[in-house]
Amino acid sequence: MSVAEGAAGFALDVQGLQRLRSQAGRDGEAGLKEAARQFEALFLQSMLKSMRAAIPKSELSSDSQTQLYTELLDQQWAQALASRGMGLAEHLTKGLAARVGNGAASGQSDQPVLAAESPFASLSRQTPAFEAWKRRAVSADDSARAAHVEDFVNRLAGPAQRAERSSGVPAELILAQAALETDWGRKRIRSASGTDSHNLFGIKAGGGWQGETTQVLTTEYVGDQAQKQEERFRVYPSEDAAFDDYARLIRGRPGYAAARTAADSAQAAQALQQGGYATDPRYADKLIAVMATIGSLPTPGL
Repeated sequence: MSVAEGAAGFALDVQGLQRLRSQAGRDGEAGLKEAARQFEALFLQSMLKSMRAAIPKSELSSDSQTQLYTELLDQQWAQALASRGMGLAEHLTKGLAARVGNGAASGQSDQPVLAAESPFASLSRQTPAFEAWKRRAVSADDSARAAHVEDFVNRLAGPAQRAERSSGVPAELILAQAALETDWGRKRIRSASGTDSHNLFGIKAGGGWQGETTQVLTTEYVGDQAQKQEERFRVYPSEDAAFDDYARLIRGRPGYAAARTAADSAQAAQALQQGGYATDPRYADKLIAVMATIGSLPTPGL
């Protein structure tokens, strides 16, 4: 299937990047156009997030599951709208095509386009209107990320990055798991005494766990059917202890080996689901959606 044929495909298609690379190798112009269209889709998604953030939410639409599936819907809408074209992709394509042409004329056509600098810096010089598009996209994304999400990411980005070095799982995926399991830290597993269990990753006690436990009602899936049942979960003395235990769990189970060696975060999410981390059949898709909300993590030490 060509890039053009898949232009309005599934927004969470984790194989899309590989197809884009393959297409760019066979037909550079078509690959360039599709890369520009994907950027336009990201911009449109930011606009949709900003618009939804301005709409008052009722109790029926403010729960985490509704918000998650709304984000998935917005991603798909953005993909579909970008396939029809809104003008930004055309500007991007012209700017990048001019850059490629200049490189070929100087005998550097075998070098990566804009390899040594930000593509935003180069495109703003060639298409003055692009800078305005960029500012709108960035401001839309910033306003769409709620304060509790921002606080969660800033507070736990450092521990997630340390856990990445220990476990091999990408930090943004580790943070997405913690966000999904705790609704961005707002719904914690409580110990028997009512205090925070610091169990950020929904890790069950298991037969080998020697520490404190707590019994809570949780949702498990049998096939595609959700069922409520009580399970024992681990209790930790701190969030750092939870991150350490998560890393040990990932390192110690052969079923998670593919997650430790995956090519990117999306593939690692799929590998965790296939390794049995959660019974939810849509677990990987939800993680990918959460990672899209998180975006880039803060640089360690800043």
